[in-house]
Amino acid sequence: MSFTLSATNTTRAQSPNFERESKVEVEDAIEKPADLQSIDNSIAQEAAPAIPVMPVFPEGGTKAWLVVLGCWCTSFASFGIVNSFGIYETYYLETFLKGTSPSTIAWIGSIQAFAQFSATLVSGPICDRYGPMVWRNPSFIFFSLARKLLTASLSQIVIWPCSIMLVVAMMLTSLCTEFYQFLLCQGILLGISCGLIFAAALSVVGHYFFKKRAMAMAYASTGSPIGGIIYPFTLTKLIQNPKVGFPWAQRVCGLVSLFLLIIAAVTIRPTPMRRKGNLILLDAFKLPAYSYQVGGLFMVILGFWTPYFYLADYATAHGMSADLASYLYAILNAGSFVGRMLGGTFAQHAGQFNVVAFSCFASSLLLFCWLKVTSTGGLIVLALFFGAKSGIIIALMMSTIAHCAPHPTKIGTYIGQSTFVVGFAGLIGTPITGALINNYHGLHRALSLVRLS
Repeated sequence: MSFTLSATNTTRAQSPNFERESKVEVEDAIEKPADLQSIDNSIAQEAAPAIPVMPVFPEGGTKAWLVVLGCWCTSFASFGIVNSFGIYETYYLETFLKGTSPSTIAWIGSIQAFAQFSATLVSGPICDRYGPMVWRNPSFIFFSLARKLLTASLSQIVIWPCSIMLVVAMMLTSLCTEFYQFLLCQGILLGISCGLIFAAALSVVGHYFFKKRAMAMAYASTGSPIGGIIYPFTLTKLIQNPKVGFPWAQRVCGLVSLFLLIIAAVTIRPTPMRRKGNLILLDAFKLPAYSYQVGGLFMVILGFWTPYFYLADYATAHGMSADLASYLYAILNAGSFVGRMLGGTFAQHAGQFNVVAFSCFASSLLLFCWLKVTSTGGLIVLALFFGAKSGIIIALMMSTIAHCAPHPTKIGTYIGQSTFVVGFAGLIGTPITGALINNYHGLHRALSLVRLS
């Protein structure tokens, strides 16, 4: 018996965990009062860092794909009409604003694009915090909008009212005849409406998809090139009809937008996910992946819209008929549709960042080849290929930005902040091209400088 006890004591003494285990047993044996235990628990909870828990994404289903459909409708009605500005510029140069320089008219489209991009800085954070759909209290519109946007309980304010504002802007554009009127109605009001709607809808898509987010957002963005085909075709045919003319052609396009936005308002169903905290998340720019993307996209967008504005003028200067040249915008958008569909599919396998990088490189090569293309067939092929590559960039740039967000409730804010910065490139890019055209008295030398930028 004595040997057994001494062996046992020797074993315990040699055990490195014996002393620690003894202390734990003694501490556990002493019961703490309930109030002290609650204090310790609260201190531990406060000391623990708040780690955002990623939700379970449906990755499909009827409700999720209906949200994609609704976002597609907003893309059609917003980016579709903005992408059609080339047909407006050509018409304005021949009629209402005859004698006005191309660079001056280009400011309407540039401000429209900038307003669309910059408006997402408002709608993205609001959608993250309060939801995308309707006002809870309509009297809020008149009495406390500025204060509530920053401090108080605003709930679901974007899709319905901004849809109405977009349709009103299109109807007002049909009444315009002077430059300042087009600038206010088409450039500012319509541009802001488009940005407010699309950012809110796109952020909801990110709540339903993670693994398939790039594909879902790319498919949702295909409404933009389809609208860029339908709107120019409708405008061209109706404007050329002496019984219709520009005012009613614009109103018909406004009614098409109204129909699509009603579908969007019905099908876009937000999730309960909301975030609190600051309206703007400037800490996002401390993430290298996010800030480098924003800077790179700024440089891409700087010369991105040049073919969409000036390809038809370049074609007519090289012998293409005016009627056929007007359809180059539709061809650009047709290529953009194909690019967005294929880009979203390839991104699932090759990686969305790789696909975007390749498309940016390919688009720059096409711009360098532009001035060597002078035949009608060559210009049509150029429009088709550039539309495809540019479509991939636009479709996936939102997805890559959204992928940087650490939680779905920050997607709208991340997209809004990035597109606000990128919008300045869209604001100054095409007017610079127009000024170069005026300065060098033609497209050839001006486009040589643009493609180098």
